[in-house]
Amino acid sequence: MVANLNQPPQNYSLFARSNLVAWCIVPFDTKKRGPEARAQMLEQLGIKQLAYDWRAEHISTFDAEVAAMQRHGGDITAWWFPGALNAEARAILDCIQRNRIHPQLWVMLEGGPHLRWEQALESTPAAQAAHVERMVEAAKPIAAEAAKLGCPVALYNHGGWFGVPENQIQIIERLKQDGITNVGMVYTQHHGHGEIDRFAELFPKMKPYLLAITLNGMIKDGDLRGHELGTAPLGQGDQDLRLLRIIQQSGWKGPVGIILEVNADAETRLQDNLDGLDWLVAQLEGRPAGPKPQPRSWKEPQAASSSPSASPAVSSGTVVAGKPEYRARPITVECRAQLTSARNFNILVASDTKDSAEHWELYSYADSGVLSFYQPGRGGEFKSEVNICDGRSHHLAAVMEPERVRLYVDGKLVKDAPATPLQGVPLPGGLAIGQLVEGRLGCEGFVEEVRLSKGVRPFAVDPIPPLLADAQTIGLWHFVKPKAKAPGKDYWAVEDPK
Repeated sequence: MVANLNQPPQNYSLFARSNLVAWCIVPFDTKKRGPEARAQMLEQLGIKQLAYDWRAEHISTFDAEVAAMQRHGGDITAWWFPGALNAEARAILDCIQRNRIHPQLWVMLEGGPHLRWEQALESTPAAQAAHVERMVEAAKPIAAEAAKLGCPVALYNHGGWFGVPENQIQIIERLKQDGITNVGMVYTQHHGHGEIDRFAELFPKMKPYLLAITLNGMIKDGDLRGHELGTAPLGQGDQDLRLLRIIQQSGWKGPVGIILEVNADAETRLQDNLDGLDWLVAQLEGRPAGPKPQPRSWKEPQAASSSPSASPAVSSGTVVAGKPEYRARPITVECRAQLTSARNFNILVASDTKDSAEHWELYSYADSGVLSFYQPGRGGEFKSEVNICDGRSHHLAAVMEPERVRLYVDGKLVKDAPATPLQGVPLPGGLAIGQLVEGRLGCEGFVEEVRLSKGVRPFAVDPIPPLLADAQTIGLWHFVKPKAKAPGKDYWAVEDPK
């Protein structure tokens, strides 16, 4: 058990407004509120706690965020924290010390696709133990700095091996053997769709270690059936009442988060979650609940009422063998693609699985459709502001250097941002086109050609000529689009691979 990390107040009530924490409302808020406007909004909604999910542009307003919350009668009770003690981590710790606050530090040491328990075990007991040990060594310095400030550390379940609760429990127990007792876990339902069926069995295991939980509209296999179903507001899920009843009947006490994590007006989505929670709690308590709330920020897709096979069609891609050259910076990845929908994430090209620190992927972001790039071991997510899901063919590129990432659309620079030194464990895998290497997520549209090149390619011409092999080329693929997709067959047909 994690001792002395949760101290609920005397008037504690699990689902009361006073116990709710707003989560992921900073970077996803389409109104781009600042600290003062955000604190005012939370006060008006009756929410007194903020789990602070920040981005680099917010570092200069850290102190203002704390001051605004306090001015409006609230607190920052949790703070998203880097997986290493880098400059951003130090800025957070310095702010916490200056303001004499003691938030939970929510830490993701690894990310990746959301795996089932059986898939997330290492191949042998020795490999599993070695992986636990790597995570323990990564967590120790963070826990030590947090302890100096009286802050607990919560391991965050953001997919992959690290996101599986049983693996987190092994890490926590191993830390305890070295006398480190300020580490627990936070469980976000949004990242736990694969655990819906076993939640009744899982929650008692997590309970002694659980520092916080965040709620989400949970639909059976929602994460497999499209972005809209995986990010439903609370109260819109077919599993919500059952899951909340398990939490309530367990007797667990701790802060409960309600989440944004979609591009929407934060106030509207939070209110939708509050309405859903009130409707569910009335049923838990045997009170008249009234009709199911109609959310303002979310519309149930047509496919939600049928089987998973009825969800919007997403083309399957292809996976080829990976090579060390595909990971060696600097490297340039290009593709020409025609994307027809922004309702889901569209994967263009991806190297290695998301479990790997060397993973990278070029894709379009769900809802906004903007060209984006992700490299978890070197700085995370890089998003442009250019929507590429317009049904037209575009030349899309990412230049990966050791210290920078640059994104291009039709020869125009649309994103230039610093990267970070490699953190984590490389796990070499394949190269995927039109999907992730592990098979999750696809591409609504068609990828015409892909080229990987060693070094930096310049882009100054529009239109970009067809992709051909030259001295820089380390991989080249052209694809032809079949007239019809045969059942059970890949959408992609490879033509003249290098």
